Amino acid sequence: MISLFMKKLTVDTSAEEIRRTTTILEQNNLKYEIRTSRSRGSIGSAMDARTYANANLAMYKGASQPTFIYSVYVKGKEYDRARNLVKGSE
Repeated sequence: MISLFMKKLTVDTSAEEIRRTTTILEQNNLKYEIRTSRSRGSIGSAMDARTYANANLAMYKGASQPTFIYSVYVKGKEYDRARNLVKGSE
């Protein structure tokens, strides 16, 4: 699918919630695309890695794991239907 014509349906940090959403879309034969990004960019991640390496610590030991942000996109013309299906099942 060409991402240019896709509209953002939902954004969440919960993989379980994204799975619930995509299951509903699959059951209704709606095509979708998931985009994943990290809340901390590549520069911040590199700084973390260097800091942990300099201190000779295991990465993220005792700290929270990096957060991922999941975005679900659907075709623009199917957006209203997808939104109603997902919101109606909450």
